[in-house]
Amino acid sequence: MEPVEATRFDPKDVRRETMRAGGPGGQHVNRTESAVRVTHLPTGVRATAAEERSQHRNRKLALARLARKLAEAGAKQHDAARAKRWRAHQELERGNPVRIFQEEKE
Repeated sequence: MEPVEATRFDPKDVRRETMRAGGPGGQHVNRTESAVRVTHLPTGVRATAAEERSQHRNRKLALARLARKLAEAGAKQHDAARAKRWRAHQELERGNPVRIFQEEKE
């Protein structure tokens, strides 16, 4: 089972849905809604867990997966912004100097 990390998103922004899990398990799977799908409403990112027989454990798993997906998305955005700044640095043209003013130390 994956540990639940301290999440950076507001729990009010998460929609939880329960559903019946598919696969083997016989009558228990057909009668209980133990699978959980969580959706982060501001971004639309979803995560699902249906491995465990307990809805509570599946909810914890789904929230941990959602937190990991949101962290990965945030890292991708950070990397994209960093790459954009680097490309802008490489596109300096002659005649458009970038002036850097340094503070005088006393």
